[in-house]
Formats: sequence, structure tokens, C-alpha cells
Amino acid sequence: MDKIEVLSLISTVETRDAINQPVTTETVRTVYCTVMSVTRAEWVAASQKSLAPSAAVKVFHADYAGEKIAELGGIRYEIYRTFPAGDYIELYLGTRVGV
Repeated sequence: MDKIEVLSLISTVETRDAINQPVTTETVRTVYCTVMSVTRAEWVAASQKSLAPSAAVKVFHADYAGEKIAELGGIRYEIYRTFPAGDYIELYLGTRVGV
């Protein structure tokens, strides 16, 4: 049985304010996803990039617009890799290690 969860995809836009300081604005979209296990091979590949993989999720390809940040279960993650799989796209979520 698949585990269906709500995933928040977060896009950011950086603009400048009146005194030319950068201001980051976030836009959040909510989609449904299927949560998958992170494989041992994924752990090895991610650790070479100083990442700790936390989850892999599958969403409909049309629901993903290239966001780099996602929130799952109240925790914010970096989307560090994507993999197209037919009508779906797999998103690999993790956090930076040693930063």
C-alpha cells in the first residue's frame, strides 16, 4: 500500500527593496505525493555531495515546476535530484551535512 502525503513545493524569487537590499519572497504550492524509501545507492550518491537523503517522493509531472525546496511532514528539505518516471517525477529530498 502506498503512503500518500501532502507535499509543499516552495519557489523563491529575490528582488530588491527601496534601499537596494535583497528581499526573498516565497511562493508555496501544495500537491499530493507518494512517499518512497531511499535506497542504499541513493545514500552513497547523496553523501558524496554532502547531503543526507531523507525521503524520495513521487508527484505527477505536471505538478512540479522546478522548485528547489519542499516541505514534508512539517520539515523543510532541499530537492537535490529529480528523476522522470512516465507520468510522474521522483523528487529526492535531503538536508545539507556539515553546513
